[in-house]
Amino acid sequence: MANMSLSAQAIRRILVLGSAATMAVSFVGAANEVAEAAENKNAANKVERIEVTGSRIKQVDMETVSPVTVIDASAIKMSGEKTVADVLNNSAINSFGSWRGISGYGSGASSTSSVNLRGLGSSATLVLLDGRRMPGTSSSSGAVADTSQIPMAIVERIEILRDGASAVYGSDAVAGVINIITKKEFDGVELDYNMEMPQVEGGDAERLSIATGFNSERGNMTLTFEHYDSDAVFDRDVWKLDDPSYGAYSSFSSVPNGYYNTGKLDDKGKPIYAFYSNSAICEDTENVSDGTDGKNNGRCFYSYGAVTKLFGDQSRNSLLSNFSYQLSDNITFRGRASASLAETNTRYAATPVSTNYPVMGADNPLNPTGADMTLYLRSVQLGERDTLTETDSFDVMGGLVGFADIGNGLDWELNAQHSTSKTNSFNYNLVNDSIIQREIDSGNYDIFNTSGMSYDQWNQQMSKLYRAAAHTGVYQGKFDSTQIDGLVSTTLLENDVLTLAMVTGAEYEMIEFKQTSDPESAAGIISGGSGGDDVDATRDRTAGYVEFQMGLPADVELSAALRYERYDQEGSLTGANGAVVNSSTFDALVPKLGLSWRPVDNLLLRASYGDSFRAPNMGEMFSSQSLSFEKAVDNLWCNTPGNTDANYCNKNNQHKTWYGGNPNLEAEEGNSLTVGAVWNVTDDWNVELSYYTITYDNKIESVGVDDILREEIRNGGSPFVHRGSDGKIEFVEAGVRNIATVETSGFDFVTAYNLPTNVGDFNLKLEMSHVLDFKKQDNPESEMIDYAGLTDTPDWRGNLTASWKYDAFSAAWTTVYIGGQDAGYWRALEDDDSYIDYPSYFRHNLQVGYQHPWNGSVTVGINNLFDKEAPTFYNYADYRDANVGLYDVLGRTFYVRLNQKF
Repeated sequence: MANMSLSAQAIRRILVLGSAATMAVSFVGAANEVAEAAENKNAANKVERIEVTGSRIKQVDMETVSPVTVIDASAIKMSGEKTVADVLNNSAINSFGSWRGISGYGSGASSTSSVNLRGLGSSATLVLLDGRRMPGTSSSSGAVADTSQIPMAIVERIEILRDGASAVYGSDAVAGVINIITKKEFDGVELDYNMEMPQVEGGDAERLSIATGFNSERGNMTLTFEHYDSDAVFDRDVWKLDDPSYGAYSSFSSVPNGYYNTGKLDDKGKPIYAFYSNSAICEDTENVSDGTDGKNNGRCFYSYGAVTKLFGDQSRNSLLSNFSYQLSDNITFRGRASASLAETNTRYAATPVSTNYPVMGADNPLNPTGADMTLYLRSVQLGERDTLTETDSFDVMGGLVGFADIGNGLDWELNAQHSTSKTNSFNYNLVNDSIIQREIDSGNYDIFNTSGMSYDQWNQQMSKLYRAAAHTGVYQGKFDSTQIDGLVSTTLLENDVLTLAMVTGAEYEMIEFKQTSDPESAAGIISGGSGGDDVDATRDRTAGYVEFQMGLPADVELSAALRYERYDQEGSLTGANGAVVNSSTFDALVPKLGLSWRPVDNLLLRASYGDSFRAPNMGEMFSSQSLSFEKAVDNLWCNTPGNTDANYCNKNNQHKTWYGGNPNLEAEEGNSLTVGAVWNVTDDWNVELSYYTITYDNKIESVGVDDILREEIRNGGSPFVHRGSDGKIEFVEAGVRNIATVETSGFDFVTAYNLPTNVGDFNLKLEMSHVLDFKKQDNPESEMIDYAGLTDTPDWRGNLTASWKYDAFSAAWTTVYIGGQDAGYWRALEDDDSYIDYPSYFRHNLQVGYQHPWNGSVTVGINNLFDKEAPTFYNYADYRDANVGLYDVLGRTFYVRLNQKF
């Protein structure tokens, strides 16, 4: 929250008393920037008008009817975080954490990050760069911006609008808006180097940026380049794989397991199934054991977490240029060009041959059981699944900004923008299931070593088998956006008691999105990748809007915005009858109303209400089927008396799950109400308190396997669950539906205090967010459940920063707080006492800096000073047993930053 200066207060009083200042209206973009001052009636005073995220109309006050959190460059530096994504993830209103790219996710998602305001999902948060939509990622079908690709060196500040703003900025602004403001005026050259070293093995990061700028009487130009590198962090260095209670093992093993019908019946007449494996080979093979209970049970289990990367190696080069030139007294040309080229190398455990389970027939001469066996294989001998993801983004924008001396004066602008985001992903060491089956049927591979080969001979044979079936999966995604927009603004009315300003504008955007997998993966014959989630779609977005702002006596201000937005989407969806072209239209007219009142100069009371909507993205509607493996407990089978299989009933057991698009989706709808106050208690102390409530209806969600299995029990069966003759799940069909309703409310509290002393200036800032309720209905038949305060949905988040500056020295102490969470709901739901409550979490960061006399600075710091561990899900050691999007799992991290200006 920005302080309102005494000069700004005086300016506002001048306006209310009847100044004749021209009401200038913002061009889309940066907030809190000082606009050209307009002379008042007596030409003795000038009104300073600023642009604030949440409105397209420039105003006098820094505080408006909508609450905005500002994270300026100094606060970003004090955070000690290495990326914009990390800075946003620590925001108190990023209630339940955000996605941070980790290994094991397809379509390039392993290399992206996003932000999740109010816990409503990343697709409900609109991300802007200088007031304009950022291009989306291919992994989200263009619906979500990758906040990790924004170079820190170009960020002037980040503004977070904390209420719905579809009427102002368009669809997707359900939970709020992130507006990232870049540096635009800079003279000289600045070098910035940052190095980070976490205590955990790996994770070292380096960032080097070079910024230069030139200013003239008619314009300016800035150019910023940044290079960023970070090393991988392996799961084995984060999770306690050596703990005796560690249980993340898989039946898909480098030592094959065979599952077969013994031909016997139990005491209830049901067939008895068993596993077969070679326990001698199991004992000699790395990362393979007989499980956690000390009993082989006919299987060799593979510890998949021993070889995987949690965070991949990443390298990124970014370039951004801002420029403006005054063509005439009333017309300015402005533009922006940016490029981001990134590579990420992730690693997941070697491929489990599981898209199509291979079978060894009873008549195979190398079958040791004499019965048909389903094989559980993992191609460890071929190598781990390494994925190289290349993400290239380009953005060019140019426009004219002008003024026409008509009536009270018209401000206008016309812009054109083109953005392209490309993702190429190469997934190595996958396996062609058809070839595996062919080679098994040939009788040339003694995978169970029935002939008594040496270990090396057996291992070489397995390597030959997997090399014959090796496959490199290729994924390509491309998102193209071309936008033309313009606006006109003016002051409609201005007298001693009333001012009325307005802006009206229109936007037209053409989007093409296409993602494809290699033909074999799309055909569903490749194990190890998602494959098949192909999309070929177009989207046209047309919008028109109008916004009014009225200044009334008694320091009352009214604002109103109305926006019509229409999406025309078309895409092909491949089904049993081939490709079918589907088209849909989504449109909505959404309003927003605001009211503010300043009963005294230092107190602002405000309220705003707005509707919002979000059209389904192209992937949600038009993607073909793709494969995933989801963790879930099959309670129907596992709770049936007589069924015993500890590995199958383990929480980490994964079920083959097919996902696909749904062309019958409807648009999501929402509304939000925010009420609050800003009180400048003194020139050095300010306080803000806001209450919010949001309703989000018809929400599109991917139906989880857990939900489908619960529906199966409740309904006595499910067409989405396919089971084998033994009653176990063979695969699950899932997808996206309009099924969810979310209702959430809470409070935001911010206070800052400046204390100048003879030994330096001290500043204290506290930000707290409290979720009163987060009620969610997962489907129309289920009950509304309040998740606030439950596991992974903390009801308290906050940050406390204490900083000090004296001459050339500075220091800062930051405490990140996440409230405790109760696991009782999940213990009761799953009838499992292994879920544990999360305690309150405090992470402390320390930083000191020195501004040396050669126009540069040195900063050193430690994040997570006391090496606070993230709380874990279960009371036993497990693979990825913490919420990495919410908590720090890298431990104590040292960093140094060197800055030099010329």
